[in-house]
Amino acid sequence: MFTRLLSIVALAAAANAYWTFGGTAVLAQTRLDSIVNPDSIGTHVHAIVGASGFSNHYDPDQLMNSKCTTIPVQPDKSNYWTPKFYHRDQATGQFSSIPTEFNIYYLPRPGPKNEPIKAFPKGLKMLAGDTFRRTFNASSHADQAITFVCLTADGSPETNQLPTQQCSGGLRAQVFFPSCWDGKNLDSADHKSHMAYPIQNFDSGDCPDTHPVHLISLFYEMGVSVQNFDYHGDGTWVFANGDTTGNGFHGDFQNGWPEDLLQSAIDQCSGQSGDVHDCPPLNAVFDQAAADACVYEGDLVDEDIGMNGPIAALPGCNPVFGSGEACGPQTTPGLVPAQTPLPAGWTELGCIAEGTSGRALAQLSTTAPNMTKAVCAAFCASHGFDLAGAEFGDECYCDNSLKNGASGTLVAAEQCAVHCAGNNYEICGGASRLSLMTSGGANKSSRRALRFDRK
Repeated sequence: MFTRLLSIVALAAAANAYWTFGGTAVLAQTRLDSIVNPDSIGTHVHAIVGASGFSNHYDPDQLMNSKCTTIPVQPDKSNYWTPKFYHRDQATGQFSSIPTEFNIYYLPRPGPKNEPIKAFPKGLKMLAGDTFRRTFNASSHADQAITFVCLTADGSPETNQLPTQQCSGGLRAQVFFPSCWDGKNLDSADHKSHMAYPIQNFDSGDCPDTHPVHLISLFYEMGVSVQNFDYHGDGTWVFANGDTTGNGFHGDFQNGWPEDLLQSAIDQCSGQSGDVHDCPPLNAVFDQAAADACVYEGDLVDEDIGMNGPIAALPGCNPVFGSGEACGPQTTPGLVPAQTPLPAGWTELGCIAEGTSGRALAQLSTTAPNMTKAVCAAFCASHGFDLAGAEFGDECYCDNSLKNGASGTLVAAEQCAVHCAGNNYEICGGASRLSLMTSGGANKSSRRALRFDRK
């Protein structure tokens, strides 16, 4: 989806080398915002990319210790997020979730003074755009930094508000972050004042004296598959904050980069294609397989956000702009783990290869559309088995020992990269790979069969 990258190619032509994290998968979609609503439930649902340790509290050290990230350069443990995007049915008024992915751009953009470009400081947080804005000020760099591209066969017009036509190739919602830092504050009360846009343009230029440190420019494209839904005029598309104009689109960023690595990339990248592989410091730590296998470690808000079917209202108090509608009764939901805990006494051991001459766990098997690792372990336990293995998303295998040439040697975790059929926030094995689990009551022969050495 949205392999056509860089809507800002013309702007980049005269710029320094840049790189792109293209086609980046969403890590989580939930009503959490560690910048605007820390340690609480957020006001609207976000689509979140990046480090698996995201939560409603930002601690840069904890974030940088995340197990993985959906960004292919694994040392970048930053998080990037925007409001989730919905389609509203004209007849029923219900909201349907629209599939989304991101392109993330890092763009060195010095102005006429050729100021040195610096890496984000540790602990930096920032916000671009305004969730409450519903009008456009053509003289405001902050307003100019929010754009939309309607991909069609007849051209792809860029506008500052949501398009007023169907987009046969999809829609890109875009946000360009301010790149000038005051050099002192890692955040501010409005999450913006410590940052500023350059003097000349929102996307390039010299920094003002009040914000003299010129950081690398950050730009998001949120690709949305609107072409899979009908278009019925104004109000067809709605952001999770109730905005139908596009003026309230915004982006959040919390830094998880090792500062020295990001600075090395800024100083040493020389390619003009946006390809990370043309940047030696980043190419050395590029791992797409690890990004593909990365799943969210944290909690979700316990509410229906439309992932399994249309919903009657946007989560939170977010009436559709201009509708005259009001919020219904509001309760504050709790948090639940994104990954279903295993049954008591069960432990996940890791990823192993299937047997060389048959199934590693050969005694019993099942498939289920609601498969998770917990479902698989419970199934095997109910039939008296100590070992359970989830494979290829919806398969489950049981036994008391490994058979048919299989060994307990763990393979690289990213070889198990297929999401569970019953929970997209979990991994259930892969092609000829098992997510292996064992119960605390495994018998001696079972334990002898398992030599868990990592390759």
